[in-house]
Amino acid sequence: MTMKNTLTLRNLYLFLCIVLLLLIGYKGIHIYQKIESMAQAELLYAQKKLVQAEEWYQKARSNRSLLYKEELLASRLQELEPITSMKQSLSSLDHRLSRVGEAGDFSGFMNVYAELLDTEQKLAGQQGVYASYYDEIAAFYGIPDDVNRIFLQFIGLFNRRADELLEELQYDDNSFKWNLLRIPDSFYGGEKQKNEKLLRLFQRYDEMVLTRLAGAGQYTDLLNWSHAMSSEYASRSLPAAWLNGKTDELVYTMLQKDVRRERPSDFVSHAMGYRDYLDRSGLKNATIMEYIQNQIKRWIATADGMVQSQNYEEAVALYEALSEYQDMNGKLQAAKLAWTIHDPIRLFQTAGLKGSFSYVSGGGNRFGGLAYAIGVDRNIIYLAVLKNDETVQLFQNRDYPSDIAIQQVSVEESLSTAMNPVILVEGDAGTGLILYSGYEARDANLTPLFQFTAKDYQVQPDKSILVTNLEGVSPDEIAIFERQGDQYGFTGYQVQYTDIDIANIERYPNEKVRFSVHIPEGGYGEVLAERNGYHVILKGDLDLPARSVTLIGTFSGEYQQLEIPGSSQPPAAPDPAEPETGQVDGDIMDETDTPSVPVTGEELHPEDAQQDHSRSSENTVSGQITKVPVIQVESIE
Repeated sequence: MTMKNTLTLRNLYLFLCIVLLLLIGYKGIHIYQKIESMAQAELLYAQKKLVQAEEWYQKARSNRSLLYKEELLASRLQELEPITSMKQSLSSLDHRLSRVGEAGDFSGFMNVYAELLDTEQKLAGQQGVYASYYDEIAAFYGIPDDVNRIFLQFIGLFNRRADELLEELQYDDNSFKWNLLRIPDSFYGGEKQKNEKLLRLFQRYDEMVLTRLAGAGQYTDLLNWSHAMSSEYASRSLPAAWLNGKTDELVYTMLQKDVRRERPSDFVSHAMGYRDYLDRSGLKNATIMEYIQNQIKRWIATADGMVQSQNYEEAVALYEALSEYQDMNGKLQAAKLAWTIHDPIRLFQTAGLKGSFSYVSGGGNRFGGLAYAIGVDRNIIYLAVLKNDETVQLFQNRDYPSDIAIQQVSVEESLSTAMNPVILVEGDAGTGLILYSGYEARDANLTPLFQFTAKDYQVQPDKSILVTNLEGVSPDEIAIFERQGDQYGFTGYQVQYTDIDIANIERYPNEKVRFSVHIPEGGYGEVLAERNGYHVILKGDLDLPARSVTLIGTFSGEYQQLEIPGSSQPPAAPDPAEPETGQVDGDIMDETDTPSVPVTGEELHPEDAQQDHSRSSENTVSGQITKVPVIQVESIE
């Protein structure tokens, strides 16, 4: 064996000896600890300190280095088993309390705390002589201190949470309140102290939330939040009068602000929300509700005044705003109708027309409707009628000449009926005359009724139309248009004369008259005619036949003298231009031979003529010279 091998083997023996000595030492220490544990446990047991004794007995049992008094150890542990069981339960609960407390899990903590209370009740009441050791075991694990520390930790956490929610404007999470309420009274110093502290905190928080919601204009959220909080408090039997008081204060302030700013829509919205809030909450506030009603009445009176002053748009807007709170249907409809009558173009807009209307007019309670409007858009004629069911019936005509400039549009009152108005359109014919066009409303259309170009026209009582200066006709003629079915048509000219007896011709100087006479001898230009012994001279540029005829003519105050054999006609008064003794033969004298003297209405009256005839009758004999009227004949019928 070499030196090297000898040294290596010796080192190995030395190392093994050292390890053996260490093991013997370790074993010896554990043996000593077990013996000491049993001694300490027996000492504590003798002193009736059973909780600490059980702890040392458990240490001795867990030490397996030496079998030492094993029977006694087992006996003692069996005797102290209730304490061992309590320690195991409380140790587990203490561990769980610390874990959920450190995690900030309040619900979990309260669940473990409830288990702790339940365990306390069970263990303290069911473990016989060992029940008195419960508090000692709990204190052994520091459970009371842990529970107190964690509860105080949560109280601080929830108070800070209230401030955080206010800063974050997050008002829906109120769990901090209910968590604080779950914490036992003892941690606040008693029930009274707890209620005072928490209710003061809750009031400060709630009033701050309500004020901020009001300041942000979140009126509905304010009322809903207040109602929800009231319900939450009521379900927990907590008095929270500050909620209703603060809500009423803020609502009243907002309503007053609405009035000052003249915002009836906002006022009504706020009033309705508050009324609903009271209904939901089963509350009453006569002061605020009376204020609301009085303000509504004042605004109604204001709207009524606007209608009277024809400020319809603002009146309707005000009525509509107020109608959200109470029934304003009657006043609103009346105002809208008055507005439509005052501004008829609204009817066209209601009917969905978007044109640029001109010559718009209208009225109310006519043509089977509440209101009507007429107007023109690009030479399209429109009539709109607002029916009783507030629908709009529209009539139109698109056939008006596009090259005619419309000057006026109106209702032709004389031709309109209760249900069928006639719309008159006057256009510039470009010749100094007017194109008159009438349209009758029938079957959703404006049907052409008449159209003519003239200076003027008049509707007669029999609904015929007399047209003055009809285009293409003599200005002296008055044309007649009469209805023939659905339209008017030309039927002739107006008779512009008076029917008379020829013996009364001198009563109608310078008037066109119609009369009947007999012409003994016909001729052209001038003839003698008579009727019932009364003679006249007829003149005119036409053939006058020898027969009884009806003529139209004019007596201008002209006379001629002639001899009428055996005449019984009273002679006309002597011509002042003739000498009283002057004689003429029986032939008809020409106007140039014997100038006539015109006789005006003032110069010749029937009484004067009668006196002249009486004076002349004294000298009347066969072949008497007689002065007879001269009539200018226009036509023979």
